[in-house]
Amino acid sequence: MIQVGIISNLCKDIDGKNAEKIIRSMKGRDMNPLVSIPVYQLLNIGTPLEEKELYQQSDLILVLGGDGTILRAARPAAIYEKPILGINLGQLGFMAEAEMADCESILDALSSDSYHIEKRMMLDAEVLRGGKSVSRSVALNEMAVAKGTFARMIHLKVQINEEFVNHYAADGLLVSTPTGSTAYSLSAGGPVVQPDMECLLITPICPHTLNSRPIVANPCADIEVEVQEKDRNIQLTVDGQGAVGLQDGDRIRIRKSSRITQLISLSGSAFFHLLRNKLSVQTD
Repeated sequence: MIQVGIISNLCKDIDGKNAEKIIRSMKGRDMNPLVSIPVYQLLNIGTPLEEKELYQQSDLILVLGGDGTILRAARPAAIYEKPILGINLGQLGFMAEAEMADCESILDALSSDSYHIEKRMMLDAEVLRGGKSVSRSVALNEMAVAKGTFARMIHLKVQINEEFVNHYAADGLLVSTPTGSTAYSLSAGGPVVQPDMECLLITPICPHTLNSRPIVANPCADIEVEVQEKDRNIQLTVDGQGAVGLQDGDRIRIRKSSRITQLISLSGSAFFHLLRNKLSVQTD
């Protein structure tokens, strides 16, 4: 029997109706739905587990929500090496593989092993303060060093493999994976990179000099970003979610993670076909 973990964003899945539809559709299939405590309390169906146990005991994870929900699920899923499939309940849904309308075909494919796994690189970041490590983070999309509530630009020094690259005067700086190239980095003017590649993207956010351009670095590169600002509200943000406060002189070391995200793909759709659809690009 396939143990299927179900992670549902109840802010988008109002009253758990989509989770309930998925769970009830598993009846008659060789599947056992594992659900979080909040979902079980709402629906009173499925096997209730604490989040850590849900990830540990699942063979695969269905994530109901938008890209943010998928990003939150990607980190624990990577720890326990579990593949995830995103079902879009949001708007753009770049990372989601399917829509709720595809519910029956999704379960048919999963129960018959008619899918493949796409492996996506992740990032590790470590914040050093006075030579001591004060924070460690893992991201699927990007690490962002950016200003908080104030309106003025910030100054950041960047090195790659201990070689000086540039001083950036900007609203911030992104270090992204290829998966993250279609997220914040794209909005900041970074390049679109096929997600099955391995590289590191460095994209300044609203740079205040014309010679500041995005950089594509080797996936084995060690990137160091040094904060050169006093009395500023600056943060390291991980996939647009968890934030770490930064101080003048802090150094953020970012490199390819040993962990990977496994995304379940059912359709095998070409990346640029998906890109055109999501960005509403007109074709001849």
